[in-house]
Amino acid sequence: MDFLPEDIIMINARFFRRVGLILFFGLCIAMLSKVAPAHAGDPNEPKLNVSSVSIVLNETYRLRVYNLTEDQSVTYRSSNPSIAAVTNTGRVTGISCGNAVITATVRDGRSVVATLRCEVLIGPAAVSIKLTKTSIVLQVGRSKLLRTVIYPLNTVEEAKFYSTVAEVAKVSSAGRVRAASEGVTEVYALLLNGTYDICEVTVLSEENYQKYRQGASLEELLNQGEEDEENGEADETEPEPTATPVPAETESKDAQTTGGSGLVSE
Repeated sequence: MDFLPEDIIMINARFFRRVGLILFFGLCIAMLSKVAPAHAGDPNEPKLNVSSVSIVLNETYRLRVYNLTEDQSVTYRSSNPSIAAVTNTGRVTGISCGNAVITATVRDGRSVVATLRCEVLIGPAAVSIKLTKTSIVLQVGRSKLLRTVIYPLNTVEEAKFYSTVAEVAKVSSAGRVRAASEGVTEVYALLLNGTYDICEVTVLSEENYQKYRQGASLEELLNQGEEDEENGEADETEPEPTATPVPAETESKDAQTTGGSGLVSE
């Protein structure tokens, strides 16, 4: 059967039209699959408390699995026990520096319900710590992040923070100081070996903070606050009588009398 040139052109046009339609629908399906929301796991399914953790050499971290039923049990296994050892209760101990994966297998009877993994990095402990600020001044209600320099640089240890006067300023586990009330406190940044550094935190009211920015000394502003408190307490003191008080008239016998406790007696 002979094909004329017009027939060949028509066949090619149909072919490319079909290929184009196939590619178009394929592209639409691909786009829909990309924008479709990822399937969110069941909020009640078993979950590890962390998916990754850094542990100081010779220190221990506890892994926990949440959302277990009474019939479910968990077993733990380390991919490299010479780096990170794990007990049957999920306690991971750093044996040597390196990486390992802890696998938590959740079973319901003999059936495996979930396999959970946590990446573990074991690193050296810190030797020294230095805060980049030795003192800061904050306005009540404001906050500031304290930064540290910890050696050696490859340590996985993080500083622990605490404030000596939490009523003046609180500090988060990450080192963010939040001013609460006027006064002075010290924020400590500590390491496991007992090494620490201190930052003095002075908190001022909005009015005093503006005065401080304009050049007033901290000592003057803080002393002024103490004097204001003392004057306020003095103003609240009842004045002493200038003459002998005159006793009030005695109530009638029909009136209720109060006992020594201050309660009304029947």
